[in-house]
Amino acid sequence: MKYPPLENKLRDYRFEQLQTRYMLRYWLYGVIALISVMALLVALLRDRALPAAFLVLAAAGFALISAAAGYLGRKHALRALRRELP
Repeated sequence: MKYPPLENKLRDYRFEQLQTRYMLRYWLYGVIALISVMALLVALLRDRALPAAFLVLAAAGFALISAAAGYLGRKHALRALRRELP
């Protein structure tokens, strides 16, 4: 292409697509893992732990998953964009 502003817009658009795809993928994997761990903890510690502790752990897990998914999504989107573009 001969028009640099359009090239930059297209590159930014493609990066956002890739980032969203990777971020959602890692977020879903993390949520599945978190639900599995929380179910295991509930099964093991049902009689000995407070229900509020499970809510706090779940909230902390979701925050951690969201941060990690954002970081990994951006990292893998940059890598994929570098492979696609010359």
